[in-house]
Amino acid sequence: MRTSPKSKHPKLMNSIRKYWYHCFFYIAFSYALTQILVLGSSRIADSTDRLFAGEAIILREFMIPFIILMLLGGAAAFGKSYSKNSFSIYMQTDIRNMLVSKLVRIRTRYFDDEGTGVLMNKLLSDMYEIEALFAECIPEFLVAMITIITVCAYIGMQSVRLLLVTLICYPLLLWIANKLTGMVGKVAAVRRQLYDDLEKTAYDVIQGILVGKTFNLYELHKKRIFDIEDEIVRNESYRTKVLAINYVMSNLVRWIPKLICYLFCLYEVSHGRMSIGTIFAYAMLLDQIANPMGNIPGQIVSIREYAVSTKRLQEVLDQEEEVSGTGDFAPEGEIVMELTHVNFGYSEEKQVLKDISLTIRKGSNVAFIGNSGGGKSTVMKILCGFYYPQEGQYRIYGHDFSEWDIDALRKYISLVSQNVFLFPGTIAQNVAYGKPGAAKEEIIEVCKKANIHDFIVQLPQGYETEIGERGARLSGGQAQRLAIARAFLKDAPILLLDEPTSAVDVETEQGIQEILREISRNRTVITIAHRLNTIADADEIYVFENGEIVKREVQANGI
Repeated sequence: MRTSPKSKHPKLMNSIRKYWYHCFFYIAFSYALTQILVLGSSRIADSTDRLFAGEAIILREFMIPFIILMLLGGAAAFGKSYSKNSFSIYMQTDIRNMLVSKLVRIRTRYFDDEGTGVLMNKLLSDMYEIEALFAECIPEFLVAMITIITVCAYIGMQSVRLLLVTLICYPLLLWIANKLTGMVGKVAAVRRQLYDDLEKTAYDVIQGILVGKTFNLYELHKKRIFDIEDEIVRNESYRTKVLAINYVMSNLVRWIPKLICYLFCLYEVSHGRMSIGTIFAYAMLLDQIANPMGNIPGQIVSIREYAVSTKRLQEVLDQEEEVSGTGDFAPEGEIVMELTHVNFGYSEEKQVLKDISLTIRKGSNVAFIGNSGGGKSTVMKILCGFYYPQEGQYRIYGHDFSEWDIDALRKYISLVSQNVFLFPGTIAQNVAYGKPGAAKEEIIEVCKKANIHDFIVQLPQGYETEIGERGARLSGGQAQRLAIARAFLKDAPILLLDEPTSAVDVETEQGIQEILREISRNRTVITIAHRLNTIADADEIYVFENGEIVKREVQANGI
């Protein structure tokens, strides 16, 4: 049965639930540390009052409990720091794992719509923001709240009047600060979008650098980037003003309530309702409130900014996944692939495929030909499982595509595309992607079959030669041969060839055609082609036009 994509959407908040115990210990140690500070302040207040009362203080009696409290405080501080860092590390690792696991399962349409630059910005910049959120903002906010509540409870036990004055001063300033930080969410959303645009534009410029140089597009590219940067500067200028106001409010939150509270303490002492020792203790503890209170507006700003990144990453996790069942069927039967009355469109406005029906039998060599835009490549994408028919049925080895476990199915399919993609790394590593864990001897054997072994051994590092990004250090024909060697190594029963010789010269094409004949033996082969010599060995040809099959030809001995 088809697996419902909705049931698979992971949530970022699941990581918090998974590692809640680290957060619990962090809160517990923070509370213990605050209680130790309160107890220390209480002992200092008591000793001060005894001194003013004329009592003798034995230093040993004072110092021993104080040293014990210091040791306990050190242990609590260690536990607090360890729990915080553990929580942050596990959270970040879990979120990264969720994103990586999700990315390889997301439907191809998302990558087509989103763009590489935008997606990379989300995975890098937004992930950095998430790290800051869980490593700094949330822990610091929790500590601030715990400290404020614990200290206020102690102050309330000493003087309810003093507690009321303390609490009355802060909420108003915090309310004003919160209003100011309300603007930050909108600013942050615009900011992330602008950086998406910049990343996407820069990525396109770098990827198209050769075209840019050929057509002298420097000025156009500079203008595109400068326009975005101007928008970023305007947005950052506004953001800076908001942060500056927030900075002023943070300092007001720290100093105005402290001044008022100190004046009230003097008033209480003058009327005999508060001792000097209590003032000392209160003065020490008020800093424990004032600093967290002053930091809260800034923390709210950061949390609201980082929440934008959280939402953006959650959008990635919420994307629908590829259709996948649980079946791992054997590649049996005479009919390998079958499309029945398939309709498909990349958008609702335009259908690309219209009522496509075709049958591909075991061991056959089938070719798709037709003008550009006729639907050949789209059919190939459906056969690969990159897209799923909106109407109609797609069956492989007698089973509906949705019944197959997608990983199990792709073991039986190998693809050689016109757009050869080679990963950064060595020649051996790129060939071995066809069969992870393959022995060096197997890699050499398939490279010999792909007629590229002689070239490889002439290189200074041989099979360990780095090929550069997307195989930049290889010619088009060499890269194509490596892709064919990779397909050889996979040894799948179904071979899909998407214009495999369109980007090479005639001489190179002839050599690659010979290699393709070798790799096609005893396999079911499906080829997209424009040139007739590419499909010379085809025994069945489908002609596509405007998303329809307009002709089917059966060749007894090829063309």
